[in-house]
Amino acid sequence: MATLPVPSVLPTPKPDLRATRAPSKDLYGIRMFLWRQRMWFESTFVLSMLEPWEKVLLLSILIFSSLLIVTALFKYLPHHLNVMHHRAVYYIWGQDGGGSVYFWQWVRLAKDAGDGVRGLFMDL
Repeated sequence: MATLPVPSVLPTPKPDLRATRAPSKDLYGIRMFLWRQRMWFESTFVLSMLEPWEKVLLLSILIFSSLLIVTALFKYLPHHLNVMHHRAVYYIWGQDGGGSVYFWQWVRLAKDAGDGVRGLFMDL
């Protein structure tokens, strides 16, 4: 029986798992930390099951969505909080604007009512 010659250079095995190997012992430190973070991220989002083009597509969608949310938080949230504040003032005090004036009038009324109650107990 004749045996087939083995080529000197073999192709990389499929699937190529070189990216999942831990860094060598002489390169510990920050590389080990980064490798652990990468493995945690890939296993959390099951990126290890995806092909490279699927990873790029998924991460692009994730980054784009995150940018939209951050933009909304910094650009639109302050205005929305201001609108909600004005609505709350209107619903609480019955008029738009000047909510702090009405608040202090209410506090003064509550204080005066409390003085009347204290006056009742002073007579005892």
